[in-house]
Amino acid sequence: MVLGLFLLLSGKSWAAEFEPVSYTAYTSLFWLREAGVPEAAEYAKATGKTHLLFTGKIKNFYTLQPVNMLYHEMRYAAINQYVQQKGYKNVMDIACGFSSRGLYMARHGVKYIGAEFPAVAVTGNGYLQKCLKPAELKLAAYEVADATDKQQMLAAADKMEGPICIAMDGLMMYLTHEQQASVLQNIKAVLKKHGGCFVTSDFSARDFVMDASKVVYDEKNAREVYRESAKVYEEIAEADFDQKFFATDAEVQKFITAQGLKAQQIPLFSEPVKLYSEKGLNKVQLKRLDNLKKEKILWLITLE
Repeated sequence: MVLGLFLLLSGKSWAAEFEPVSYTAYTSLFWLREAGVPEAAEYAKATGKTHLLFTGKIKNFYTLQPVNMLYHEMRYAAINQYVQQKGYKNVMDIACGFSSRGLYMARHGVKYIGAEFPAVAVTGNGYLQKCLKPAELKLAAYEVADATDKQQMLAAADKMEGPICIAMDGLMMYLTHEQQASVLQNIKAVLKKHGGCFVTSDFSARDFVMDASKVVYDEKNAREVYRESAKVYEEIAEADFDQKFFATDAEVQKFITAQGLKAQQIPLFSEPVKLYSEKGLNKVQLKRLDNLKKEKILWLITLE
């Protein structure tokens, strides 16, 4: 989830210090920084903000930290690996927040468009300018695009030539099923015009967070942490995740198919990958992590 477990167990007064959109836009970036992802650390420094993850502001910070680092880095690295393996030269990152993926892609010769709300897009372009060289800046930019607005989505996609890998790290769980359907229809329109695919872990986010918790803790404690987290988050966001998440993968498949799209679940990583957030895990935890890396958590969505 965009906020991960961080906001789930942080207090209302802490979250209220920031505008919701900008607050969520920063959170994933800062967990990637905590994990040790180099471009995330560089990008986070460019924001000039250092206080979003103060340990004193977050309940059970040290309990949540390893889970957050793993979850956020895995979903980030999994999509990056997929793009590279499939040879995509264009990435459109929907509701990307202040993701360091723009730095990563530009430095690997991939055109990157971060589709975001106006305030995030303007600020994000300023951050990119602080981090990227002139030649790299030609490959990375934010464009104003609401995922539920077809014309804005198409206009952003038109900044690229050739097939596009559309990425998403943490949006669907904030939307109603009607809004989710709208987003999928807009993605479908982009794929029809440009070709490519849509890849995300959003439809598996609930299980993904749980599985990341189980890597660090035994199953009993992981479930307890997750239940408490979900309860607190639902109160903060005035949300009911049971209404946003689908009960089973079969229901997800049915929903996506109903939008005229084809979906398949694929492993997080098809090739071995070393994560920065693995540092500090013991042998038992690393074994659990190796198993999780092979789980079919990513959703690959294409035209029928």
